[in-house]
Amino acid sequence: MLLKKVFNILILSAIILGCSSVNSAGDKTKLARMNWSDKNYEVLNNLITDYGIGGKNYDANKPPYVVFDWDQTCGHFDVEEAIMRYQLSHLRFKMTKDQFAGLLKDEIKGVTKLSADYNNTPLKDINADLIADYNYLYDNYEGLAGKMKLEDIQKTPQYNDFIAKVAFLYDGYCDTKGIDADYGYPWVLYLFTGFTEADVQALAKEAIQFELGNKLGKSKWGTPAGFNTKAGAVSYSFKTGLRLYPEMQNLIFALQTNGIEVWIVSASYKPVIQTISGADYGYNVPSDRVIAMELGEKNGVIQPYYKENYPQTQRMGKVEAIKLIIQDGLGKNWDPLMSAGDSDGDYEMSTEYKDMKLTVVFNRVKGGPIGELSKKAVEQKDEAYPRFILQGRDENTGVFRKSSESILLGKTEPQLLK
Repeated sequence: MLLKKVFNILILSAIILGCSSVNSAGDKTKLARMNWSDKNYEVLNNLITDYGIGGKNYDANKPPYVVFDWDQTCGHFDVEEAIMRYQLSHLRFKMTKDQFAGLLKDEIKGVTKLSADYNNTPLKDINADLIADYNYLYDNYEGLAGKMKLEDIQKTPQYNDFIAKVAFLYDGYCDTKGIDADYGYPWVLYLFTGFTEADVQALAKEAIQFELGNKLGKSKWGTPAGFNTKAGAVSYSFKTGLRLYPEMQNLIFALQTNGIEVWIVSASYKPVIQTISGADYGYNVPSDRVIAMELGEKNGVIQPYYKENYPQTQRMGKVEAIKLIIQDGLGKNWDPLMSAGDSDGDYEMSTEYKDMKLTVVFNRVKGGPIGELSKKAVEQKDEAYPRFILQGRDENTGVFRKSSESILLGKTEPQLLK
């Protein structure tokens, strides 16, 4: 285990050094070639040359800035969900029994059950199961109020039912009409209740290091056979592993070197994104240029509610947050030069600005609004200055492909559009 950790640290160090040294030794106006598609490499270099310091379109009175999503855009797979699973599997909680029970509502915006994809599970039933499970874990696990070691409590049906049902409920919230992601996204962050932001960042580092060393694949949690619960058995499937994208580290370096500010605008929790987007992982985005979800606090301790008068940083909320923090807050009342994203949550950030010049869409072969932007990128592939470009990747290896086509996890054939 120690040798594996050392190996992972050496690999990470090599990536960080490689991404910063390639350009410092050469032409700072250009990207390293790496695995960008030929078209995307050309378009990005042209943008940096034209709009960076000294470029024909550079305006010192309106210095350019760009806005990038994080999960599945700057890095491979979803760091917030990876941390949720690490927190669950390691039972890293600071909530009392009553605080945990307070997170569970039997009716949400008039909805009392999850969608058909989630077995039409009544909220009151899954909530009752989770409360019973958490009470057992709280009373018996040595990291809370009990005496059992983690490896022992992990063998209990209550533990296995708990971790599966929390994750199942989170996905169910996000995918159930009437509850939706605007409830689910903040809700999963309330599991940090009782933490400080420093606590969250320490947990994030543990989880990130674990997942960087974990294989890219699929796994599943589920209620143990024979365990009697009100909601019945559930299963939760998920992708394992995280990977850093050297191309994005290098793009951020090239942009910043040429006087183009890089901002991260994410639907994940701000302290988590500040952790992975900083110097420790080779991205070097200043922490004050991270816009993401924020929670209420009392005396530095996280509370189970969203920060007042602050937009949720998803969908149109990303545009609202950019206006609040960058355009109004810093007086940069001009449009972002460029955006990058991978999902419907990034659609408005990529389409609402009439003066935005470019959007990089990371191809997850999705439909919906982001799928429409993927189609536009394909339609514009022969234009000298396209508004949208599509970048492929291989989900099985966590690396870019020199193509707009992606290979999805568990597949072998590249795909362009859904």
